[in-house]
Amino acid sequence: MARTPITDVISGIITLVKQNLIAKTNVISNVTTGDIQVRVEDSFRFNDGEEIILIDYDYNVEGSSHYQVYEYALIDEVVDTHTILLQNNVISNWLTSDGAFVQKTIGHSPLYDDRVYYGDREVIPTEDMAITVEPLSMSNEWIWIPGGLSQEYRVGIIVYGKDIETEEGMLILNKYTDALYDLFMGNIHIDLNDLDTPLLANVAAGTTSVVIADTVENRQNFQQTSPPPWSGYLYNIQDNLGVEIDLVITDVTIPGDGKIYLEVSRTYPPAYGISALANSYDINEYAVLTRKDRYMYDSRVDNIEYGTVQKGSAFIRAARLNWFGKETQEFRFPQQSKGVNVDSSPDIVGDSSSSSGP
Repeated sequence: MARTPITDVISGIITLVKQNLIAKTNVISNVTTGDIQVRVEDSFRFNDGEEIILIDYDYNVEGSSHYQVYEYALIDEVVDTHTILLQNNVISNWLTSDGAFVQKTIGHSPLYDDRVYYGDREVIPTEDMAITVEPLSMSNEWIWIPGGLSQEYRVGIIVYGKDIETEEGMLILNKYTDALYDLFMGNIHIDLNDLDTPLLANVAAGTTSVVIADTVENRQNFQQTSPPPWSGYLYNIQDNLGVEIDLVITDVTIPGDGKIYLEVSRTYPPAYGISALANSYDINEYAVLTRKDRYMYDSRVDNIEYGTVQKGSAFIRAARLNWFGKETQEFRFPQQSKGVNVDSSPDIVGDSSSSSGP
């Protein structure tokens, strides 16, 4: 299967960073002064001990009670998909009518979506935290003959901090760097550019049927897998409580009722037979079917550099994480041309119409 370019590797890393370091979820019931429990839409990206802010859409409305105001809190426990317990009681009201939501933060310094850049910059146009992700190199080597090529991508991830003169600024930078390191080390077998589609019906353990929406994108991306030995994409099924990986699609039915009915099977065990799903998957737990795009069999941050960099006339505190990812691509030999066989091309011996014989 042909691999997509390095641009997709960088875009996939940026998406991973945004999903996990800038996690957001809406509040689904009012949080009032003194509460220690927060009811949210989806707590999946949040973990015990992490710092969050409570904020609403009055933040930019002059004259409102929450103009330029948000509240820091520490998570004591993520109880379930919709419940977060805090370590201390909240000190303000955060209402659903004002669009209140929860956002992850680190060291009292939130990272914003537009502060994660594709490629480094000569000047970083912010005094807030910023992260740049840029390609460094690509190399390859044969790992099996014939045709098994391992491709290694090297990527530089730079974290820019603020308040270079303060000890607190250094602590914040180190916390962000640690969080990035933990994120990538927790995704050593990283999956990039996966395609998700929500399930439209619950799936019971011991069954093989999955229902998704009938859309142009789903028809293109969720197709029947070629018969054994399996070839093509593999799929995962997951909700907030569990996951099963490396599924194949054994049958696709599109009756025209707005739904696509899929039969799926685990590829092992048994290797080539129909194998039912081991777990149940609930649409209330955000169950999704995922098409795996590119799989890195070895990836990690193998080096971190701390220091400062010059941007324009200013020196900015920064840390650089060096990440690599390896994936395989199989080539078929002998390689075929585009339908042109040079050996059978006619010999050109001259144009008799232009010859000038005696």
